[in-house]
Amino acid sequence: MAHPAEMQASPPRIIMKGEGVHVTDLDGRTVLDAVGGLWNVNLGYSCDPIKQAIAAQLAVLPYYSGFRGTSTGPSIELAWELAQWFAPEGMVRTFFTSGGSDSVESALRLARQYWKIRGERDRTKFIALKKGYHGTHFGGASVNGNANFRRNYEPLLPGVFHTPVPWTYRNPFGETDPARLADLCARALEDEIAFQGPDTVAAFIMEPVLGAGGVIVPHESFMRRVREICDRHGILLIADEVVTGFGRAGAWSGSRLWGVKPDFMTLAKAITSGYYPLGATMIGQKVAEVFEADKTAFG
Repeated sequence: MAHPAEMQASPPRIIMKGEGVHVTDLDGRTVLDAVGGLWNVNLGYSCDPIKQAIAAQLAVLPYYSGFRGTSTGPSIELAWELAQWFAPEGMVRTFFTSGGSDSVESALRLARQYWKIRGERDRTKFIALKKGYHGTHFGGASVNGNANFRRNYEPLLPGVFHTPVPWTYRNPFGETDPARLADLCARALEDEIAFQGPDTVAAFIMEPVLGAGGVIVPHESFMRRVREICDRHGILLIADEVVTGFGRAGAWSGSRLWGVKPDFMTLAKAITSGYYPLGATMIGQKVAEVFEADKTAFG
């Protein structure tokens, strides 16, 4: 996210130590890490129970492949735990990944595959919010709603479209009332769906609270309106919870904060408090049933 020449002209601060909510740099200066790493160190630095759990697992089984036909005890246990934690959101299955970008990429792929299994092969398009951020992989960059994270890699994935975000600071409607703005943005989404053709749209993806786009908190009605619109047009809803998951937004997930059950949830960051790379794409009951009833190869 930084130009190499910029780093040479102005060397980065080199962090050497973290303890609790503070980090210390190479020159011995200690500062409060108010962001928590990159919104991921939810349990603080040098947390002893986490370090002890990692060391205990390394001593028994540091790694094993989860490729077709094998699994591990800890992955099964964690999948079960996640299903319990996110039962209010309707999540029943977990597809583990190596991070947030992987989780988004997996959700996009699974959404397209879902419709192919259903026999609706024209449902390939994705709609996302302007100012949204969904990672650095090709699909994630394509649904990103900020040109800074797109332009250098274009042309990106075809069939991706963006609608206005309910941001009272800057929006195309000049609207400053959060509730009215949420309504206008929901109408814009519905208009875009109608323009594209509802039977060509696979999924709508959004962050319940937009992070990198400016920490944009939509009105409480917005995500519920999005869920209702998606249901009416048979479109899957992907909640990108990479930042908002595990309490960052004040509830266990951003979806729970707004009272919404998505079809997919993407998780990462605080799932390990940033101590090692891990992510997950969680799947709702409706989607899981279609995959589990399908007799074709899964890939």
